[in-house]
Amino acid sequence: MSLDYEKKKAQVLKEMIENYKRELLEGRDAALDMPVETDNGFNIERETLITDIDEKLEILKRHEKDPYFAKLIFIDQDDGEEFQGYLGRLSIGDIGKPNDEKIVDWRAPIADLYYNGSIGTSSYNALGKEYNVDLKLKRQIQFKDGQVNSIYDFQDKVSSDEFLTPFLTQSANNRLKSIVSTIQEEQNKIIRMPIHQSSIVQGVAGSGKTTVALHRLSYLMYNYKRSALPEEYLIISPNEIFVSYISSILIDLDADKANSQSINKFFESICSNEYRILNKHTQYESLQKRNIDTSYLSEKTSLKFAQEIDKFIEKINQKIFYKDLILKGVKVLDKDDFIRFFDNPNNLDTNTLSINGCKKLSLTLATSQTLKSKAFHNINIGTDNITKKYQIQNLVESGNFGYIKNCFKTNFKLFSLYKDFITQLDDNYKILKKETLANLKNKVISYDDLGSILYLQSRIENIPYLEKLKCVFIDEAQDISALLFLALRKLFKNAKFSIYGDIAQGIYGYQSISNWEEVKSIIGDSEILYLSKSYRTSIEITEEANKTLEKLGTPPASNVLRHGEKVERYQDAKLDTFKTQLETLNKNYSNTAIIVKDSTELKLAEEYLKTLNLTVLDESNILYGKAQNTILTVQTAKGLEFDSVIIFNEDSYSDSVIDLRLLYVAKTRALHKLIINSVAKNKIA
Repeated sequence: MSLDYEKKKAQVLKEMIENYKRELLEGRDAALDMPVETDNGFNIERETLITDIDEKLEILKRHEKDPYFAKLIFIDQDDGEEFQGYLGRLSIGDIGKPNDEKIVDWRAPIADLYYNGSIGTSSYNALGKEYNVDLKLKRQIQFKDGQVNSIYDFQDKVSSDEFLTPFLTQSANNRLKSIVSTIQEEQNKIIRMPIHQSSIVQGVAGSGKTTVALHRLSYLMYNYKRSALPEEYLIISPNEIFVSYISSILIDLDADKANSQSINKFFESICSNEYRILNKHTQYESLQKRNIDTSYLSEKTSLKFAQEIDKFIEKINQKIFYKDLILKGVKVLDKDDFIRFFDNPNNLDTNTLSINGCKKLSLTLATSQTLKSKAFHNINIGTDNITKKYQIQNLVESGNFGYIKNCFKTNFKLFSLYKDFITQLDDNYKILKKETLANLKNKVISYDDLGSILYLQSRIENIPYLEKLKCVFIDEAQDISALLFLALRKLFKNAKFSIYGDIAQGIYGYQSISNWEEVKSIIGDSEILYLSKSYRTSIEITEEANKTLEKLGTPPASNVLRHGEKVERYQDAKLDTFKTQLETLNKNYSNTAIIVKDSTELKLAEEYLKTLNLTVLDESNILYGKAQNTILTVQTAKGLEFDSVIIFNEDSYSDSVIDLRLLYVAKTRALHKLIINSVAKNKIA
C-alpha cells in the first residue's frame, strides 16, 4: 500500500466523514424536535444529545484538513480476525468491518499499538484484558492543505530522531496540536496509566510535561466516562498566563470541560480574594534589600510547620469543646466525654477543628449506640418535661451539626484564625511572625502563606465539591511546597494526583520541594516517572543551557538530534541592536519573547525599548501567543515556549543558585533561536 493508495483512500474516507457529519446534523435536528421539558421538568436527555453532537461537529470542523494521522493493520492471534483502520480525533465508521474504511479515536486502547508496538508480535490492553496481535503495518500519515502529502512506516516505536525532526521544527503555536501523532514511548506510558494510579513526573525542560499532562487528561476523560464526570477533574497551573496557554489545547483535545485554575485563583476561590498575593520574586527582592534571611520561608513551608498548626488547633479544641454539652438547659454530655472523644484518633483526623469537629461529633452522637445511650440517660435525669425531653432527643438523633455548632459558638473566620495562629508562635519564629503580621495588616499574603492557610482551612471544614474531585493535575509542581502539597492532599481527600515538574527549575529553593520522594510520602501511593529527553530546543540551545546546569552541579539534559541556528551573543547591546534582532527574527519566526530577570528589570526594559512596540505579557495581559513580539519576566515565562528568545541582559544574573536557575529557565524557553545580550547598566538604570 503506497502513497498513491493512501491518497485514493483519503477520498473514500472523506465521503465517509461527510456521511457521518450528515448523520450528526440529522440527529441534532431530531434532538431539537424533542420537548424542552418533560413531566419531570427540564429534558436533560435533549440537552445532552445536542451538546454531544455539537462537540463532535466542532472536532470535525477543526480537523477537516487532517481527519486522521495514522494507520494500523494487525491480526488478533486469538481469533485470527484482521483489523485495518486509521487513527484520528474521533471514532467514525464500523469498527467490526474487515476493510480500512474506519477511523478510531487515538485514545482508544488499540491505538497503543501505534505508539508502543513493534511490527510482529505485539499486544495492547483493553478493559483489563491483554490482547496479543501480529502487527502488520504501523503508518504515520501527514496531510497538507487537506490532501495526503506523505507517509512514514514504522518498524518499532514512534521515536526516531529522523522522524521527529520535521515536527519539532514547527512553530510554538502548532507543535502542541501535532503531538497526538508523535507521542513517545515514555510519554505514552504516562498518558495511559489507569485513573486510579497517582503519578509524579520529573521531566527536564522541553520534555513535554505539559503536553503529556493534557493528553493524559483527555485520555482519562475519554476512557473513564463512567468513573468520573468532566467537572471532577481539576488542572492547577502556575499562573493565569499558563491557563490561557493551555486553553486552546484543551479544546483541541476535547478536554475543555475539565476545571482549570491557577494556584492563586484556586486559593481565592476557597479562601478569600480580599488579600493581595505577593509575587515570589517581589518578596525575594524586598527581603534581600532589607538584608533579611530567607530561611524562615523554608520553615514556614515545611511539614514541621503543619505540626505547629496542629498544636494550635488542639488548643482551640480544648478551649471550645472540652466542656459540657448543654442543650435547652439540659446537660447531654459532660466534659470528660468530649475529652475522650477528641483524644480518640479514630474519631478525628489530625486534630480536626471547628465545623469538621461539630459534624463528626453530631454524626457520632446519632450513630454510636454507646454515646447516644449515655446522652439519653442524661436527658432523662436532666428534665421531667416530656416535650423538652423529646425535642432534645430528636436533636441528638438527627445528626445535624448545627445545634452543636451553635452550642459551642464555632463561627471562626479563616484569616482571623490564621492571624491568631501566627501571633501565638514563640520566639523561635520571630522573623516569620514579624514579616507575616506586617503583611496581614496590609491585606497582603505571600506565596508561602498559601500552604499554611489552606492546611488550616482543611482542618476547619471539609469542602464537599473538592472531595468529589477524582483526579487533580498539577503542572510546574516543583514550585509547590511540602506544606502546600499536604494541604491539597487534605482538601482533595478522594482524588488521585498527576504531578509534573522539574526540580532544576525550582527557582526559589527555600520555599519549593527538594525531592519527589517527599511529595510521594505526602500524596500516598504513587509512581515516580522520568522524562529525560528534551524535544523543545535544538542541540545548540541545549548545549548553551547545559553550561548553566553545569554551574548548578546538575546533570546535563539530552535532546533530539536536531541542529538549529547557533546561539548569538551581543556585548553592550543598544536600542538599535534589539531593533535589528527583532526585525531579523520576525522574518523567520512567528513569535519572539524578550525575557528579563524580574519585575524591576521589566520596568527598565520597557522604558528602554518603548519604541519597539512590544506587548508586555503579565497577569494583566494573559493572551499568550497573540502578539508577535512580547516582553516578560522569567517567572511569567516558566512553562511557556517561543520560537525565538532574546535574553535582555545576561549580566543581571549572578552565580547564585536562584539567579542560575532563572537563567536556565530563560534559556530553555526558545525552540529554534536564542540570542543573549549584555546591556551596560548605565544604559537602562
